[in-house]
Amino acid sequence: MKKQVLVIIGMHRSGTSASTGALRCLGVDLGDRLYQGHAGINDKGYFEHAGIADTNDEVLATLGSSWDDPLLHPDDWWKRDDLALYVRKVNKLIQQDFSRSPLWAVKDPRVCRLLPWWLEIFASLQITPHFLFVVRSPAAVHRSLEKRDGFPREKSFLLWTLHYLEAERYSRGYARTFIDFDRFLEEPVESLLRIERELNLTFPVSVNEAKSGLDAFLSRDLRHHTAEQELQDTQPVLKLAQDLHGELVSATKELPLNIPVLNELWTRMETIQQGFPEALVSHIRSSGVIRGGLQITFNRILRSWSWVIGKPVRWVERRLFGQDV
Repeated sequence: MKKQVLVIIGMHRSGTSASTGALRCLGVDLGDRLYQGHAGINDKGYFEHAGIADTNDEVLATLGSSWDDPLLHPDDWWKRDDLALYVRKVNKLIQQDFSRSPLWAVKDPRVCRLLPWWLEIFASLQITPHFLFVVRSPAAVHRSLEKRDGFPREKSFLLWTLHYLEAERYSRGYARTFIDFDRFLEEPVESLLRIERELNLTFPVSVNEAKSGLDAFLSRDLRHHTAEQELQDTQPVLKLAQDLHGELVSATKELPLNIPVLNELWTRMETIQQGFPEALVSHIRSSGVIRGGLQITFNRILRSWSWVIGKPVRWVERRLFGQDV
């Protein structure tokens, strides 16, 4: 059996959860151990494999980083010897959960920042990756991150740019397609048929056969922040994100990517990062270590038996007293 995986690419809050949930309606295997959603944020779920997402957090923490790290990683970071432990862990997860799947998908925005490492894992397992880029404007993503995490616009735009720039750069040469999230919600059947065609894939369940399930899943409440006309900004980080968004939007319209322009955008990102004060970079690195460690601890608590057993107690307390323990 030919082994292939569909890798969902997109910044946090960019519509990757809704897109991946739609793929699940088509029989694409996501595994059974998925993160649960949160009310008012991702009510229907994140559709992220808990073991894979947790391992990505561990890799980032080992690098002195975290999911919201706005810095580029050092050159050839994926060749570090101390990442071998996590390679074995991911190999085991893939073998346990996806070895018999005709088509499976990995959805976790952290993969955008860890793509070279993941590509080496796929190559070692003789798995062919196909890439689905879900594109949403940096302004819409920022409004969501501002509401959820309190991020300022510059940080949101910088993170958005890093996720898409790195994922685009390292996925060159592989089969990939680009969809606009807002258009996807308006025309899901057409978008999914295009994904299948452009990536030369066959979904286990046909798009037309899954139409009723797709209509039920892709309700309008999945889009919390609509696209708006963005004002062009001369601030370097904001302008860089807007220029990159323009290139990606062209790709969603089935136009070829302008690789020289994308290379120039990468150089602009490097220039911006080189202008960061050394004290700021040091602070971000040290904070990343702390945040990464806290995230790993939180992940382990969520997976612990005591947390699972305590769920009924917390539910009763919320119902009776309007609070959680």
